[in-house]
Amino acid sequence: MVKKPVVSTISSGGYLQGNVNGKLPSLGGKEPPGQEKVVLKKKITLLRGISIIIGTIIGAGIFISPKGVLQNTGSVGMSLIIWTVCGVLSLFGALSYAELGTSIKKSGGHYTYILEVFGPLPAFVRVWVELLIIRPAATAVISLAFGRYILEPFFIQCEIPELAIKLITAVGITVVMVLNSMSVSWSARIQIFLTFCKLTAILIIIVPGVMQLIKGQTQHFQDAFSGRDASIMGLPLAFYYGMYAYAGWFYLNFVTEEVENPEKTIPLAICISMAIVTTGYVLTNVAYFTTISAEELLLSNAVAVHPLTMIMLFSGDLYSLLNFLSFARWLFIGLAVAGLIYLRYKRPEMHRPFKVPLFIPALFSFTCLFMVALSLYSDPFSTGIGFIITLTGVPAYYLFIIWDKKPKWFRRLSGKTLTQFQDLLRDYIVEDPSMCTYTHAP
Repeated sequence: MVKKPVVSTISSGGYLQGNVNGKLPSLGGKEPPGQEKVVLKKKITLLRGISIIIGTIIGAGIFISPKGVLQNTGSVGMSLIIWTVCGVLSLFGALSYAELGTSIKKSGGHYTYILEVFGPLPAFVRVWVELLIIRPAATAVISLAFGRYILEPFFIQCEIPELAIKLITAVGITVVMVLNSMSVSWSARIQIFLTFCKLTAILIIIVPGVMQLIKGQTQHFQDAFSGRDASIMGLPLAFYYGMYAYAGWFYLNFVTEEVENPEKTIPLAICISMAIVTTGYVLTNVAYFTTISAEELLLSNAVAVHPLTMIMLFSGDLYSLLNFLSFARWLFIGLAVAGLIYLRYKRPEMHRPFKVPLFIPALFSFTCLFMVALSLYSDPFSTGIGFIITLTGVPAYYLFIIWDKKPKWFRRLSGKTLTQFQDLLRDYIVEDPSMCTYTHAP
């Protein structure tokens, strides 16, 4: 007879495996006596891996970020260079994650790699900022963009009231939360439909843009590098906006254990996906400038026409929220890739089916960490708040994980909190719940 796996002991995103009173799990540890081993079916082929990466990357970012990139670079030419550079950097990051994912064959992505290299404290802080900063802020950014696009046709001749955007956004978030809680299959169908809509929207932008170029509509590309000079203070923010649009290349690493022949599938899926997305994004931006000038794009808010999330929704504008979440996201991704370099020297005997040249993780991690540090000067308010919240993860780790002699009431409270924490992370991380089918190893 097959027993049903205990949800509280397994996190499908690979994050926290329930141990309320003890330490965080270590990789390669043995299963506790009497507990059956849980494994994941290998259901992700090359084609599905490509679909996961492309479907996750392409989103609201390509419609939100062009204005932010242009605003912080100062010219059409520099903005197109930033889009290309961010695509190459994303490829470097993805290839570095491919080495990590094929060497450390555990699902969980960032958390797993930071835990393996730097230990439980940084790994816990990574999960802490995922819950308190990255996911709520990312949801608020996407939702605000959704609200603006919904209302744009009704306010063609005037500016959309910010309160109206936030109210329609709050309604949208609530509807999505209700649908997710009612039916997994419905939420999966909605995701497929929205992915189709995103791809269709990009094609609708690119095809007419290319036709305009063929017809000789190149006036907005003349003197492409003229305009306001790019400043060193604007670079990290331009980097944040560009990388935000490419974010998602790391999601295949959350389900490494489900990938067929991961040594070959993961690197190949990454290379194919990033080539497609980078080409598509650069062409999309070229298409924008065949229709509108740089000045018109900067004046536009919509280029192409959860309790924490609600708090962020009403407490900040879209671009401040984007800076806020980007600080924490790229800090820990840069740290994880730096860990790859550390493992090369610390554990040279580790089996590495896929190995990238060392300059790739070195350049990627240096760029991420340098831009994160510089952003504290470029936008001290938004990134500073993100930095402070990140630091609160340190006392939280010692309070909830290290402190052994907890009173009974505290143990009960933290046990309930941990279970809800795991459920919330599982809902966030697993984009397609149907992929994660649990089976017991014989």
